Amino acid sequence: MPFSDKDMIAASELREYVYCEKSWFLARQGFAVSREAQAQRDTGIAYHEQRAADAVKGTHSRTVIWIVFLVAAALLLVALYALRLGGS
Repeated sequence: MPFSDKDMIAASELREYVYCEKSWFLARQGFAVSREAQAQRDTGIAYHEQRAADAVKGTHSRTVIWIVFLVAAALLLVALYALRLGGS
C-alpha cells in the first residue's frame, strides 16, 4: 500500500477540514475539543438547523414579507397595464 492508515483521510474528515483546517489538524494530533467550544458548536448547529427548517416551512418572517410585497407589486403592475389598455 503506498499510503499508511495514518496518512489516509476519511471522507467524513473532509467536512471537518473544510470547516476549520486547524481544528481538523489538532483533532488528528489527539487534542480534544473543549466543552466550551463544543457547546458553542452545538448552539450554532441548532441555530442553523432551525433557520433551515423555518425557510423550508416558509415561516421566516422576512421571506413572507418579501413574497407579499412582490405579489402586491405584480398585481399593481397588472392593474396599471389594464387601465392603460382600457383608456386607449
